[in-house]
Amino acid sequence: MRFSRVDGPFCRTCGLAIYREVTSSTMWQGWWSPLSLVLFTPGTLIINRFALAHINKLPAPIPGQPGRQLLPGTPVLRRVSSLAAVFPLLWAIWVASHILSDLTS
Repeated sequence: MRFSRVDGPFCRTCGLAIYREVTSSTMWQGWWSPLSLVLFTPGTLIINRFALAHINKLPAPIPGQPGRQLLPGTPVLRRVSSLAAVFPLLWAIWVASHILSDLTS
């Protein structure tokens, strides 16, 4: 399990690129332990979503600013890595349905 944080002076475009990369990585790699499945990964995705509100308030990139500007890339839910979130969701539905069927029988 690993937690990381990206700090720095970002414009809106670069902040969005970092958000999309980090969130995609979390959706692909964050589910592989029981505690992460239930607690850490959903919490991290929620925290990242709140961070997106701050990112959207950042200033637009200034033409000619020093350093390279990152490309935002494709939105998170259109990336292949977001499909990895389907498996824990299906597993949770399966567990909940079996628990409910045991309670009703």
